[in-house]
Formats: sequence, C-alpha cells, structure tokens
Amino acid sequence: MKFSTKGIVLATAVFTVSFSAVGQKKTEAVNTAVVKTEVVKPAAAKPEAAKTEAAKAEKTAFKISDIPGITTPDRTPHACVDCHANHPEMKMDFRLTKVLASWKDSVPPEILKKAQIIAPDGRKLSGKHPDIKDLVKTIPNDCFMCHVRDSKVAPPFTKLLHAIHLEGGEKNHFLTMANGTCTSCHKLDEKTGTMGLGSGEEKK
Repeated sequence: MKFSTKGIVLATAVFTVSFSAVGQKKTEAVNTAVVKTEVVKPAAAKPEAAKTEAAKAEKTAFKISDIPGITTPDRTPHACVDCHANHPEMKMDFRLTKVLASWKDSVPPEILKKAQIIAPDGRKLSGKHPDIKDLVKTIPNDCFMCHVRDSKVAPPFTKLLHAIHLEGGEKNHFLTMANGTCTSCHKLDEKTGTMGLGSGEEKK
C-alpha cells in the first residue's frame, strides 16, 4: 500500500494553518480581556469612607477657640464671687469668707506649701489666715489690702492665685469642675484693650 507524500504534506499544512488560526484567536481573546481589565472603572467610594474623609477635613480646618467673655458668654463676669459661691445642691459652700474662716486655725498643707514658695523673702508663714469677714466686702479688690505685689507679710496676690488655680492638673477643681480659663478671672475692657480683674460683692 502506497502513501502519497503530497497528501501528507497537504494535510500537515492544513493542520498547521488551522492550529495557528486557533492560537491567534486565543491570543486575541486574551489581549482583549487584558484591555478590558485595564479600563474597568474603580468602584464608587462607600458612604462610610466618604464620611471618614469629611471628618478628617473638618479636623484639619481652623476653628475659633472657646474663650469665655471673648468668643463665648462669660459665666463669671465678677470673677471670684461668681465661682466661689454656695452650692446647696452639692452640699458645698465655696464662698471665700467661709473658706478663709475655716483656715483660721490651719491652712490646708497643699495651699500653704504653694504660698510659702512665693512668700516674701525671709517670711515664715504661720499656716493660719486671719478673720477677714468684717474687712473684706468686695472680692478680690479688698484682698489687696494685704496681698499687694511688694508685701512684706503676705504672698503677692497674682502669684498666689496663679499657683493655686493653674497647678495640679486633674486634681485642681478650677481646671476640672469649673472648666476655668484665664478669662474666668481676667476681663477685657473693649474700649481700652486692657485686661483687668473682675470683682464684686460676695453672694449671700
């Protein structure tokens, strides 16, 4: 039995062409798929992600500070006497005449320690505060009878009040319970642009 080499060559050629054509189609299909993958649009951002971005933008935006008496209402226009008041609902009387009366025998150690540090040179504090209920009517104006800047017998008022009100962190009631700031005591005179101390009569 004889085989025709021409038939074999022709069959081989046909098979090769067919295979190449199939391969080419596969390649084109793959390339098309790649192109389609590259042009797929990204998914829309989720609402949660959008809110997060908005929150970040808000945090970085400038915001005016809350300054009592300047940008927010002044809760203590008379300074000391508006804060040091009687609070029967808390069963606590913070009025300064009452507080100082309790110091006639002994000033609290933490207060005495701060006062001694800023006391006039060479002055050893007794650890007791004199009775002032008949002398002091307007607070803190009347306090300057003794606590003046160059006093030789008592700690100067400014240093003493700053030490008492601005030190101690979370243990300081002025900074925590009262949310105290500089303008809780210091008041701006809008006409002159100067800062002074609020003052007034103690509340009954």
